[in-house]
Amino acid sequence: MARTGIGAAAGGVVAGGVLAGVLAAAATAHAATAAQLEEAAVTTHASQGEVVPVEGATARLVRSAEGIFASLDTQGLPPGHAVTLLLAIVNDPAACEGIPCGPPDVVGRTAEVQADIVGAADGVVVAEDGRARFATFQPAGDLDQSWFGNGLQTPEGAEIHLVVNDHGPLLPDRAAGMVGSYRGGCSDDSVPAAFPDAARADGDAGPNTCRMLQVAIFAPAGVSQVGASPSRP
Repeated sequence: MARTGIGAAAGGVVAGGVLAGVLAAAATAHAATAAQLEEAAVTTHASQGEVVPVEGATARLVRSAEGIFASLDTQGLPPGHAVTLLLAIVNDPAACEGIPCGPPDVVGRTAEVQADIVGAADGVVVAEDGRARFATFQPAGDLDQSWFGNGLQTPEGAEIHLVVNDHGPLLPDRAAGMVGSYRGGCSDDSVPAAFPDAARADGDAGPNTCRMLQVAIFAPAGVSQVGASPSRP
């Protein structure tokens, strides 16, 4: 199954084409697991300096045996920039060296923690008011175009990270790649050195700088974690 994103921003470019079937699948997952709707705080990314909450931003996650449906509504982003949603999955978070799992676990101890990454689960162009909305459904099992091939093994037991990745000002001739891949439009130097070759191959290089701006983290179902709280719809 192809990776599936449902993006929306005023005047934005949306990756993924016609997504009615995906919306239906997501609605089914939500209905089946309403008690498992989770919300997590959205913060700035540590790579940008001091970590602070992003006021007015919300991340939500619904898990089922079929997969996960995640959404992130945020603000404070650079207007007119192409942004994508990087999705990181840690299938065995108990094997991580910290709580929550950190980059050294996700990209450095991938086999031990059974992590996987979808570089662009959704993508949009930021609206004039700095707002953006992302949504994605990822099925249990193998994930299309993932970096490590570990997939989503047990949705209920996985730790889920949603990361807003900035591709810089939209370049019209590269628009599709900038909202539909991890590093579309970005220079080689802006791809973190620890990232695998699959990340560098996920999109065509360009003149802009990629930056991870915001993040939300969901602990495994039933596990409390700072910044994440289970709720009911």
